[in-house]
Amino acid sequence: MSGYDEAALMAEATALLDGDEPVLAAGVFGLAGLLGAATAGTVAGGVVGDELGDVVPAAGVVGAVLGGMAAKRAYAESQGASLQLLVAVTEGSIHVLNRGLDEHLPVELARFDRTTCHVTIKKFGLSRTVHLEDPDTGEGLALTGAAHGPSPLARGDKLVLHLLAD
Repeated sequence: MSGYDEAALMAEATALLDGDEPVLAAGVFGLAGLLGAATAGTVAGGVVGDELGDVVPAAGVVGAVLGGMAAKRAYAESQGASLQLLVAVTEGSIHVLNRGLDEHLPVELARFDRTTCHVTIKKFGLSRTVHLEDPDTGEGLALTGAAHGPSPLARGDKLVLHLLAD
């Protein structure tokens, strides 16, 4: 059993929620803006690495990889989020939980009432972009998750997406 299998994700969500409500489904998602941050960081890191290319072989590639990773982490933290988010669906709520907690991040990034939350799901290749919005406050969150393919995340994410689409 991996940390991405349905039972493990549901157990992790239950533990993070302190048994508040039974967890119906749980999946690993990320902030939708991570792709843009990674792209910008990769370009910047590659440029810096290329400048060192005469001194350090393959510095452009290493710089691009490190730049992309650093930019994703910085973007997530600027939003109060971890790189991986655990989305847990209970009977009454949609919980967006920080995963792999740093001490400075809250356990729960956001909580939405399932009966009033506006949910929009859009296809993006093999993944899905999920927009959650509280109509009363206008607060919202855009997430991406795996829905198909070989990703170990797809099974848990598909269950969450199925419940959110209802």
